[in-house]
Formats: sequence, C-alpha cells, structure tokens
Amino acid sequence: MSERGRRRDAEENRDRILRAARTLLARQPAASMDDLAQAAGVVRRTVYAHFPNRDALLAGLADRCAADLLDALAVTDRGALEPEVALADFALTVWAAGEQYRLLISLAETGLGMAGLRDLLHPIAEQSYQLLVRGREQGRFATHLPLPVLSAALQAMTLAMMRAVNDELWVDDGTRSTVGLLVAAGLTPAAAEEAIREARETLRPV
Repeated sequence: MSERGRRRDAEENRDRILRAARTLLARQPAASMDDLAQAAGVVRRTVYAHFPNRDALLAGLADRCAADLLDALAVTDRGALEPEVALADFALTVWAAGEQYRLLISLAETGLGMAGLRDLLHPIAEQSYQLLVRGREQGRFATHLPLPVLSAALQAMTLAMMRAVNDELWVDDGTRSTVGLLVAAGLTPAAAEEAIREARETLRPV
C-alpha cells in the first residue's frame, strides 16, 4: 500500500473511532477504551495508535465536537440580520447542535474539566459576545449587566438548559430555551418570540 493510502486509512480509522466515541460516551461516559474499540469495530491496538490514553481520546473528541459546532454556526451569515434575530439564530443553531454541546458537558464532568471546556467554547462564546455588543450599540439589549457578565451568564444558562435535557427535566426544540436567553438579554417574551419567528423564516446562507 502506498504512503498516501496508509494515511487515508489512518484518517478513516481515526474518524471512525471518534464517531463511535461520540455515540458511546454520550450514553456511557465511563466506557472503557476496550468498549470503544468494540463499538468502532477496530482492534485495541488501532485505538491506542491514535489515542494513547483516555485523556487523549477525550481531548480529541472535545476538539471535534467544538469544531462541528463552529461549522454549524458558520452556515448562516448573521451580519445582515437585526441583532435580536441574529442572537436568536445563534441560540437556535447551538441548540440544534445540542448533541455536541451536551457531550462537551459530559466530557467536562468526566475528565476534560471546566477550564478545558471554557477554552474549547471560547471561539463560540466570542461570536455571541460580538452579537451582544452589536445589539447593545443599537439599543436592542439591556444594559443592567456589564457585557462580559451578560455573555457569561447566557453561556451558563445554555449549559444549564442542556443539562436539564440530559437529566430529562424537560423537552425543548430550542424555542423555549432561546426565548429564555433573549429575555435574559433584555427583550420582552413577545419580542423574543418574534425574533425567533424571523430567524426561522429568514436564515441566509453564507
């Protein structure tokens, strides 16, 4: 086999392992590397060739989940949307990619740590922060909290609502959670619902 063929096989094996890990660890956060090898349909040696230990696996999976979230967020150009509609679209997109977000929470609890989670979520949090800046400059969002505090609070709310889904405390298609975030940002419930309606009707691909 050529070197290019070996590299392609290695990349495919790594992707297969990460896909299996995403599904397995979402259900069984304490699953072993042996469990993962069986789920991925590869031998243990192949798993360890790509991820020499569980920490390396968690880091690789967390990186992939964060990258997938960023890819999902990049589908829509929010620059042309009104700030409240842009923030609604952002929140709905994150919720739709909730499998990755919820798995990140699970990974944080089982080894990645909250500091590592904050690092991974920083590029995502920065996008929402800039939406808040734009909205406040245009007088759309409340000013009762400093922007960094408001941004951190909204991120914490999102994580809490995702955790509530994990714990089967509620079921949501993203609407109620997004209303909650927009109200926390300073909109009335009616204005939040209108922003969500517009976001769903006027999504604009990049």
